[in-house]
Amino acid sequence: MIRGVIIEGLSTAGKTSVFSAIKRLHSQIHNSEKTIIAISERYSQVLHSYKGVLRTMDKDEHIQLLNRHVDYLEQQFEWFESLGHTKPSNGIFYLLERFSINHRAAFINSAKIEMLEKRLSRLNAPCVLLTLSQEAVEPRFIESRGEAWKSYVMENHPTVTEACQKFLDDQEKLRMCAKQSLIPTLEINTEEADWDSYAKHILLELT
Repeated sequence: MIRGVIIEGLSTAGKTSVFSAIKRLHSQIHNSEKTIIAISERYSQVLHSYKGVLRTMDKDEHIQLLNRHVDYLEQQFEWFESLGHTKPSNGIFYLLERFSINHRAAFINSAKIEMLEKRLSRLNAPCVLLTLSQEAVEPRFIESRGEAWKSYVMENHPTVTEACQKFLDDQEKLRMCAKQSLIPTLEINTEEADWDSYAKHILLELT
């Protein structure tokens, strides 16, 4: 038995907070899987730090990275299946952050992303898209992480209004990609920042 959840959304939508809450609450569920595999966006995003220098992967090498993560999940599932275990506690629960919809948006019309989604579907991987309402974008996206983050966000935008509109446009793009995805997706608005509540809903409804 294997099951998991993919957490998607733009920066500041709450991916990491929900990711952490799911890990913590899952461990408190009676008879839940003892094996948890959690791959955060640090290991799945296009932009990453290589020996202290920010580097952007090209499309092919990035998809290869994602496929290696899925290879590992499939190998572990095959191993557990070969042991003949039937108890839920002997299964595998996994979490993936920024793994499918974000990449469908980044790599438009990619057959390789569709192949990846098919593999994830066979591993029982529903997706959650975390979003913000228009009113919540400025306090969360612009203001919530201090001046350094605000300067970074505003670097390419003359006004706060334009920066917020870019966020909303990118978020709508993710919604469209979610509709095109082969993986069933639930959208959750996170403006209340009630991470435990969102995590409980995901664990009860999707897995």
